[in-house]
Amino acid sequence: MESKTVYKFSQLADQLARQANMERWCHCLLSTFKHELKLEYITFMVEHNDETRVFASWTKSKFKFYNRPLQLENYNGVPLGPFNQAKQSGQFVRTYVSKPYKSIWGEEEGQWCQILLPISMHSRPVAFIYAETDQPDVFEARLQQVEDLLMLLASDVSARILQQEVLDQHLTRRSVEAELKVSNHSINQYLSLLKRLHDVSLELSKAENLEVLYKNAVMLGRKYLAIDRMAIFLTDFDKNEMRGTYGTDPDGHLVSRRAFMSSIPDHPLVNEALSRKDHVVVKENAPLYYGTDKVGTGWNAMIAMWNGERCIGWIAADNLINQRTLTEHQREILKLFGAALGQQIVIRRNHDELSKLNHQLEARVNERTQELLASNQALEKANQQLEQWSMQDGLTGIANRRFFDITLKRYWNKALTKKVPLSLIMIDVDNFKRFNDQYGHMEGDACLRKIAATLENVVKSDKSVVISRFGGEEFACLIPKSSIKAVKMIAEKMLEAVLRLSIRHVGAERGVVTISLGCHTVLPTEMIKENVLMGGADKALYQAKAYGRNQIFQNETKGFTSE
Repeated sequence: MESKTVYKFSQLADQLARQANMERWCHCLLSTFKHELKLEYITFMVEHNDETRVFASWTKSKFKFYNRPLQLENYNGVPLGPFNQAKQSGQFVRTYVSKPYKSIWGEEEGQWCQILLPISMHSRPVAFIYAETDQPDVFEARLQQVEDLLMLLASDVSARILQQEVLDQHLTRRSVEAELKVSNHSINQYLSLLKRLHDVSLELSKAENLEVLYKNAVMLGRKYLAIDRMAIFLTDFDKNEMRGTYGTDPDGHLVSRRAFMSSIPDHPLVNEALSRKDHVVVKENAPLYYGTDKVGTGWNAMIAMWNGERCIGWIAADNLINQRTLTEHQREILKLFGAALGQQIVIRRNHDELSKLNHQLEARVNERTQELLASNQALEKANQQLEQWSMQDGLTGIANRRFFDITLKRYWNKALTKKVPLSLIMIDVDNFKRFNDQYGHMEGDACLRKIAATLENVVKSDKSVVISRFGGEEFACLIPKSSIKAVKMIAEKMLEAVLRLSIRHVGAERGVVTISLGCHTVLPTEMIKENVLMGGADKALYQAKAYGRNQIFQNETKGFTSE
């Protein structure tokens, strides 16, 4: 068994290197740690730009990859004490406890070991693995193999995070318009939720007594505020007790929880909720309970209710049934709902303050509505800015592919109407993959930025010429109303300008970075489309690279002269 495990760890780095994306990489790593080292509650975190984010986790029965990594403060799964110790020291940290960190009621009590493993490069942590185990001897026996593996993984982690960041930026640019539409729809939903909250609050004010108030609050909150499960608990800090009122069972049915009574649990989620006013505490990937029985996993939200400086109870909400994500608007609505319900409880306990508290609630809803109207105006300005950003390539700062496609169609129609030629130069950086492999992606990005600036500088005197990043290491240059000879002269200037950069490239024939260019000129007619221009330029580029790179090939259309 020991030899099989050694072999498993010796092969794991190679297996990870072959994974196509970050999710499969995380699954492969966490799966091996779980099965070979008998670890539970595993969390993989990455340190990037001085911020710690959770990328993946594996509980006893479920692997989860976060497409949008979670901030550590919003993740209910890693104790901050051992984490900070590992982060500051850069060393492996172990702590022995009586139960798993996420266990509220102690249903898994025993001898548990909390483990924090930093993954470091150049003495600086780039990632962390947190895990818990009730079989620490299995882990201790393979500690040296684990440390050797983590040293091998450091550079792979850094490269994959950069790759993931570039992919995220690319996807963000492509989805910006869709996000704006979703944002507008979200604002309309928020307005609707505000109206529903106002109606719910008014309905609660009609409750005849506290019993009816608690029952109606759960029933109306679930019905109108899009919450799967909700429960209301009252607190007595003098006795350190919490007791139930009404809530929902695991199937979403309204039930009385008067019989439930317990000491207030000493848990980070509870402590944070009871220490801050007007704040919704939300933890993702948290254990969900019915009483003290664990019934599932999802997001868990707590909103404390206050009477002055004294906490009188809290509202618990989760997504056990439908597993829907919690939006920022719902979080705000929950905060307002908690404030409204707390006010109503105080009203029932202090009937003489009814008029004053109702007025405060109405004023708060109006204030939120005015804030929302102001946000709409700000959103309109943001839309205009985002439209401009959506046309710019995030890496090089020049026009992007989307701007190229729009401009090509506009230039083509204009050339067709005026019966003038339209030219396209396709530019490709020679042997760029070798450059990335030799010098790394950061140097590759810097190389692309220098070339983009150089190409743009060549054509800057003619405002009608458009240079854009076409994709990867490829650029495109649209030139209206120019002769074949003039187009070739522009291409020659680009070729020479990039050579003058003298960007060192030991994998290239000339020892420096070079480009290949394909030129094509078309006189638009009703019988041909834009793809004829693009196809000709692309074919010319292929010829330039086929004849040895670092040169220009011009695909001349019949009927044109070189003048």
